[in-house]
Amino acid sequence: MNRPLTLGFALTAAAGLMCGCVTSPAPQGQAYSAYAIGDRMRVALDEVIVSLPLKGAPRPYQNLHVGLAATVNPVKPTMYAPYTVSDILQRLDPRISARVVEVLSGMKEQSLDDMPALRVQVAREAQSVVDDAMQRWQHGSEYEVKILVVSLYWTDPSVGRAPTVLRSWW
Repeated sequence: MNRPLTLGFALTAAAGLMCGCVTSPAPQGQAYSAYAIGDRMRVALDEVIVSLPLKGAPRPYQNLHVGLAATVNPVKPTMYAPYTVSDILQRLDPRISARVVEVLSGMKEQSLDDMPALRVQVAREAQSVVDDAMQRWQHGSEYEVKILVVSLYWTDPSVGRAPTVLRSWW
């Protein structure tokens, strides 16, 4: 009596281990369920603030605030959940911020008319950090990670950085 029960548990456990979860991209050219609409995951990154000269400002330097986020979508079936990519992005956050600060700090005087080009350049530089990291991961090609500039605005130098949000379970 114990032997059939033990064998049943063993077969169930083996089947459970052999069957895994698979993350799949949304089907192309079909009607979608609500699950397949939009991005699979969004990851908010820390705000980056850089003091830069702004044309026409009353003080020589103003603070440029840059808000970044990433969207994560599978491009082919994968055994890895988007949360794995989220972990990678969280670990890349300091490198992304450092690259954005490096690029912006080397710029000459800016104007409000330069904002669209500035947004494109910031997104391109941050994306290059992410693309390099995803190429190093053996399953990086299974996901599309896109960096987005979600906010870009100037303040006077008295406005600093908001407290960093801790990203942990505790």
